Amino acid sequence: MTEQELTIIALKLATEIKYSGITVDEDEIRFDFQNDSDNDIIKLASYKLNCSKFKNNVYWFGYQFEKSATSKQRTDFINYIKGIGGKKIPDTVLRKFIELPMTALSSKINTYHIDAFVYPVSGRSPLVQKMFKVVAEWLQRKVKYCSFELVKKAPTDIQFDWELFHEDNFNNPNYQQMVKHVKESILPAIKELDYFSLAHNVKPKYRPYITNYLGFPDSSKLEEFSKLKGKNILLIDDINTSGATLHEILRILNNVNDKCNIYIYTLLGKDNGI
Repeated sequence: MTEQELTIIALKLATEIKYSGITVDEDEIRFDFQNDSDNDIIKLASYKLNCSKFKNNVYWFGYQFEKSATSKQRTDFINYIKGIGGKKIPDTVLRKFIELPMTALSSKINTYHIDAFVYPVSGRSPLVQKMFKVVAEWLQRKVKYCSFELVKKAPTDIQFDWELFHEDNFNNPNYQQMVKHVKESILPAIKELDYFSLAHNVKPKYRPYITNYLGFPDSSKLEEFSKLKGKNILLIDDINTSGATLHEILRILNNVNDKCNIYIYTLLGKDNGI
């Protein structure tokens, strides 16, 4: 075999490896649902639905990043599928990315037993709405009740769980300094915002204590959910990183109605060991 032929084969293999699974570089993000490689940040060809526990709820998540994925690659990919920034993911690719785990989820849970959906609405990202649309297409004939949107509340309504914060951090030598930081910096800054984002406006170590940033859009929806005693609820969200948003949603739902069976599903997630 000539040197030129070997070079052509090497270039071909390099291209196949670079663009298998999901890869991220400075120029673009590529999806390949047929092949996987060591360069992937997410595996697609060898797909397997993930299952864990979140508090007392069954938690399913569609994808998780490979350990080799860098922080920048993760951020770039999340922004891409959320439609943030200049790059726009083709609708057909996004739909396939959403449908792949949905197919697996439908084989794991009896979708005929799902009575209602709960999902948070984001004013900055259409991803959750797209997810809900795809999921609803799968299950809408079987849903006996309806869907419930949780909307962002005004930043001035946001609260801080001091009791839990005290329990978790009282023995921290920097406890008083942390309390001062929350009171004098974090909370005042949040109150001044026009739009609140837990991921962008609060550092991870303080996120579990931020509360009351989501809620039912009106009292009629709240009352409607309170009447679903013993029903099976599918909680849908796009991305779970710290678990803080899922904690808040569960807190809201259980305060209104703790007699439901709640299943959790996120498109991207990780086993938080919760």
